Amino acid sequence: MIGKTLAFSACLLLAGCTGASGQAPVKEAAGRFIGAVASGGQRSACALLAPRTRESWRPEICEHGLATAKIPVGASETVSVWSEEAQVKTARDTLFLHESSTGWLITDAGCHHRNEQVYDCAVGGP
Repeated sequence: MIGKTLAFSACLLLAGCTGASGQAPVKEAAGRFIGAVASGGQRSACALLAPRTRESWRPEICEHGLATAKIPVGASETVSVWSEEAQVKTARDTLFLHESSTGWLITDAGCHHRNEQVYDCAVGGP
């Protein structure tokens, strides 16, 4: 597991939150990733990872890594957006995303609170 530290209060103070209309693309990107993982489409799921996350594995290992990462699947329940960063929570998982020039990409998945501001993630990391 990889530690993920996020100070959401600082993001809120510095960047502000976007409205519900800005949440739709984030929710859609997370849904595509969750759907790909749920259906065994690891190749498609790998394509939805941010470059630095995907590059943390050798290309031939990304699919295997996602298959063994034990990412819980479920519908998006809450979406929070701070400028180019976002968080999507499902009933059993937290995902983090970054907006790139090509759209929203997954930076971390399979994340669970270690404490108030630190997450352990099955996919991604600092």
